[in-house]
Amino acid sequence: MTFTNRSDQENDQDAPPKNEKKAMSHEGKKILMKGEKLDVTKNNPNVDQIHIGLGWDLSGQPIDLDTQIFLLDHKDKLLSPKHLIYYQQQQSLDGAVRHLGDHQFGGGYHDNEIMIMQLSRISPDIHKIVVTATIHDAHERAQHFGQVSNAYVRLSDQITQQEICTFHLTEDYSYCTSIICAELTRDLHDWNITAVGQGTTLDLKDLCLIYGSTWRTR
Repeated sequence: MTFTNRSDQENDQDAPPKNEKKAMSHEGKKILMKGEKLDVTKNNPNVDQIHIGLGWDLSGQPIDLDTQIFLLDHKDKLLSPKHLIYYQQQQSLDGAVRHLGDHQFGGGYHDNEIMIMQLSRISPDIHKIVVTATIHDAHERAQHFGQVSNAYVRLSDQITQQEICTFHLTEDYSYCTSIICAELTRDLHDWNITAVGQGTTLDLKDLCLIYGSTWRTR
């Protein structure tokens, strides 16, 4: 797998103020606890296109979080380097999974990074979808998730915008440089989501190795 240096991104003209609280209402929505599992499609049979959003605030200095999606086979391994979806590879080969781009600031009232999936188009070879978050250049900048506040992952129906569930990353993630946020698993024709919330000291390179992909610089 080849990762090039981060391409120049066009910064937002108006960066959200630090420590701005999310103003999202979760009334009547399913709030997942760590380790909890939810039947997504059984409970929502009309759902096909789903929106996965990651949001966060900052406790101090700006921190650039990146989200990734690992499309795994029945052995929990990437089928190929093209099955990692992230800011430099924003669409799966079949177009079923899309990353809507890098957001270099936290805060505000909306999801900071967004991934879209059409479940019916996902290859039958894919048995698990892992959603992770990493801090860009965390080790070089001595940054960690303990400097991030109000982080959450939420899943909603992309068509109706109806929220299905939210998982608040409230654990103490001090000194963690990445989080395995959630996993979607296929059960015959249905999909389930599990709130994982596992903090690690790994970077994206290390996560790729765990999921069976080699890493080489260009």
